[in-house]
Amino acid sequence: MPIALEITIIAVLVALVAGLLPLLHQLRRTARGLDLFLLSARKDLTQIAEDVHASRLRMDHLAGALQVTLSEVAAFATSIGEVGDTLNDLHTRFKNTIESASRNIGGIIGGVSSVLTFFKSKQTPQEPE
Repeated sequence: MPIALEITIIAVLVALVAGLLPLLHQLRRTARGLDLFLLSARKDLTQIAEDVHASRLRMDHLAGALQVTLSEVAAFATSIGEVGDTLNDLHTRFKNTIESASRNIGGIIGGVSSVLTFFKSKQTPQEPE
């Protein structure tokens, strides 16, 4: 092999090594940075997962309390509805009783008026014809 070819091959190899060394060094630094980033992300994701779990537990507790409260409100509303129905029934009965009593009293007054009219007509002397 001629010497010029050997020198060219050596020069190419030296240039190749000189170009690859910084590239390999940068690749190593990038790998370290990626490793640090992944460790940091892992810690952050662990914290996020714990926060999400705690939030879910709080939401479960809140949902349970809300369910109890809504069932109590439903029971209260049902009770109020029953009270309203009872008051409506009492009002209807009272109204019917008042109407019945007023009819009875009106009948009594009418009867007394008729009797008084009858007696009044008997007490007045009749004119001879």
